[in-house]
Amino acid sequence: MTVHVLGVAASPRSGATTRLVRACLMGAETIDGVTTDYVSLAGKTISACDGCLSCVNATTCHIPDDMHEMYPRMLRADAIVLGTPVYYGSPAALCKAFMERVTGLGGIREKKLRLKVGGAIAAGGSRNGGQETTLQALHLWFHINDMIPVGITAPVTQWGVTSSGGLGEDDVERDVFELKMSGKQVPALGIAWMYGRKVATVTSIVKAGREATGFDLPDSPYGYELPETFPPEALHFAD
Repeated sequence: MTVHVLGVAASPRSGATTRLVRACLMGAETIDGVTTDYVSLAGKTISACDGCLSCVNATTCHIPDDMHEMYPRMLRADAIVLGTPVYYGSPAALCKAFMERVTGLGGIREKKLRLKVGGAIAAGGSRNGGQETTLQALHLWFHINDMIPVGITAPVTQWGVTSSGGLGEDDVERDVFELKMSGKQVPALGIAWMYGRKVATVTSIVKAGREATGFDLPDSPYGYELPETFPPEALHFAD
């Protein structure tokens, strides 16, 4: 069995985000059977969703830009690691546009990312700089797409990978976490590397389970197909 992990650095320039995503993919590659793909969105044109709703019936987005080259890479992936810089406590505009345009991936009626594993990375300029709120936004995106979010409790940063090394391109390489409970230190890039191993391992477990069982999610998104009836005992309780 082969597991494929896509890493997307959704930053308008090269810096901490790109290095964290690449370190994460390096960690993923240490797991047997894992292949990776890396893409930086820097220099690409990805427009925000314009809300036209044509994807209700169409199978792709009508906006002609670089997002279309991302669709096949996302479909091929078993896991997607999305990294973004923190701008005003939330994902960068480029990252947000990328997130919005996933609606055009097969159209609204189909959630093509269902049961893919999601990994989140947020690079900030200072401690308490909005990293956790940014990671929460990425996790919300995973949930809305019926993906499986992964955090990292070993060693720390439960929502995903964060850094706060500063604004310089190389500052992330000096960013070190002090682990108070164990008395140890771990570099931010080291946490990203460990996170990649966890994302790849969880993805391997999920893919093996799906292949062994044939299971899928029971219902289609947005209520286009509903059960014909619901069991009465689930709708009316006699206390």
